[in-house]
Amino acid sequence: MSGTAFVYGTLMAPEVLQLLIKRVPKSRAATLNGYARYRVKEQVFPAIIPAKSSSKVTGMVLMELSRSELDILDVYESEEYYRAAVEPEVEDGTKVPADVYIWKDEHKHKLDGEWSYDEWRQLHLHRWVERLTPDGAHPSGDLSEFHCTDDSLTAAASGAADM
Repeated sequence: MSGTAFVYGTLMAPEVLQLLIKRVPKSRAATLNGYARYRVKEQVFPAIIPAKSSSKVTGMVLMELSRSELDILDVYESEEYYRAAVEPEVEDGTKVPADVYIWKDEHKHKLDGEWSYDEWRQLHLHRWVERLTPDGAHPSGDLSEFHCTDDSLTAAASGAADM
C-alpha cells in the first residue's frame, strides 16, 4: 500500500528526504488552497494552518510513499503538528488525495510572518542537513529505529507519532 503527502517546507528538499527515507520519491508541484504558511518563531521551519479560501500554499506532493516512510515523516514532524487528509491541486489542475502536516491550534501563538523555501535553502539547508545524521536522526529526535526496507517497521515504534 502506498500513500502521498503534500509537503511545503523542509521536506521539499531532496537532501532531507534522502537522509530521512533513504530515497527521493517521485513528486509533483502542487498548491493547497484554503491554508496559509507561516514561519515558526525562533525556528527555521514553517507551519501551515487553515485560512481563508483565497489563501494557498505552494509545495509538492510526494508520491508512492510506503507506510513506514509515512511513519518516519510522522516522527520527523514534531508533536506540534497533526496529520490530516487534503486534496492539493497539481500542475494540470487535478486534485489528488494526500496527507499533510498541519500546525495544532494550541501552538498558533508561535507563528510569525511568512516563510520562504528559497530563503531557507540558501540560508539554512546546509546546517539543517548537517544536523540530520546519515542514520536519519532529526534535529529534534532520533529516527534511526525506523529504518526499514519494506512497509513494516523494523523496530518497535508504536506510539511514536500517533496521528
